[in-house]
Amino acid sequence: ILMNSLFLSTIKSFLVFSLLADIVTATPKYVQISDLKQTESDKIIIYEFFWYGCPHCFNIEPTMNLIESNLQKDTIIVKVPVVLRDTWMAHAKAYYTLKQMNLDDDLHEELFNEIHINGERLDTRDSLAQFVKNKGFDESKFKKTFDSFGTEIRVKKAMRLARSYQITSVPTIIVNGKYKTSGSFVSSYKELVEVIDLLVQKERVN
Repeated sequence: ILMNSLFLSTIKSFLVFSLLADIVTATPKYVQISDLKQTESDKIIIYEFFWYGCPHCFNIEPTMNLIESNLQKDTIIVKVPVVLRDTWMAHAKAYYTLKQMNLDDDLHEELFNEIHINGERLDTRDSLAQFVKNKGFDESKFKKTFDSFGTEIRVKKAMRLARSYQITSVPTIIVNGKYKTSGSFVSSYKELVEVIDLLVQKERVN
């Protein structure tokens, strides 16, 4: 009887651990959130929802750059600054200000570096304008653009887009309006590249 009990106990333990292993193995690398693709562009869009103050967004940026450098002509990355708190607003406005001034290629990564490597918060218009000035660009134009109606409209559009995809944390990646993934879904940034490539291929076939 004792032997039978030990045997049954061992079998139960094995089944439990096997089930747990299956659950871990079956952990999805992405989730499908819609059957309909985005309508903003005829191209496949990879939305990158981010916040300059987020360390995970900072860490994932080289991976997103790698993905962008290998994209085919039918696919684009659209960066979308998220405003989940009022204190994030300045960074969202900063992104669209830099973009309108054609400085995003020059200063997007520099702004990340200033915050996460040099420890500067840069969460006000004046501190951001000083950062732009220190990099050799027009401080007064930055302030004017930062406060402009055009920047306000762009930020509001980004906020609507984030709400439509129910973005509650960053970084979050949405592929063509249909699939959601992020660094938390995968075990490495290399795997994130593979997952995004897989989803783009799925959309390309469709």
